[in-house]
Amino acid sequence: MHFATELNFIQPGAVPLWLDLGAVALGAIYGATLATARKAPLIGVLLVSVLMGFGGSMLRDIMLNAPINALSHGRYMTTVMICTVIGSVVGHHLLKPMWLILILDALVMGLFTVIGTEKAFLYGMPLSSSIFIGTLTAIGGGIMSDILLGQRPDIMSRGPWSASIALVCASWFVLLSEQGFRGFAEGSTVLLAVGIKAMALWRGWEAPMPEHLVSTQWIRRTRS
Repeated sequence: MHFATELNFIQPGAVPLWLDLGAVALGAIYGATLATARKAPLIGVLLVSVLMGFGGSMLRDIMLNAPINALSHGRYMTTVMICTVIGSVVGHHLLKPMWLILILDALVMGLFTVIGTEKAFLYGMPLSSSIFIGTLTAIGGGIMSDILLGQRPDIMSRGPWSASIALVCASWFVLLSEQGFRGFAEGSTVLLAVGIKAMALWRGWEAPMPEHLVSTQWIRRTRS
């Protein structure tokens, strides 16, 4: 298979390889930026870049009992190494406008949500499982990176919408895909992730908490 053909599809019905590599590149740059800001040594920066670049995708492939794409094709690791250098060199510029790094985070999350959910569909997963795998693909690398950097994972922290965005976007992607709008679902899911993140930052939205599922009066009665 010619490289130009490979850049179109990994296999029939799969996510375009250029999209997969693009998500890996953005994730790796984001990871290198975070690790550099934490004063990690070069090997630490590289490891965080790997986890942010395709950590979630590796978890996805393990869950699907599929060959681990990121390790089977050298172009993934090559992309991560190049982007590690880029993130290490220019990462401090990305951190200056804080909103930019947060929007980059949302963009990466949206891309990986699409990629993970798409592959779950390809392997014949039911809708609920596809939503779960899409969400895991989007947040898995970030969880491992947070632990490596000595931080509490966003998914366990109260604050602006983060991991919840992946769940909403995976559900949105599945809903549109089931209605036959697969092409529109891909682009709109990424835009939805960025849009929710921007609105959460602007409006101060916090991730839903368990007490949001029931009324405040009911909680007060049970605590009294």
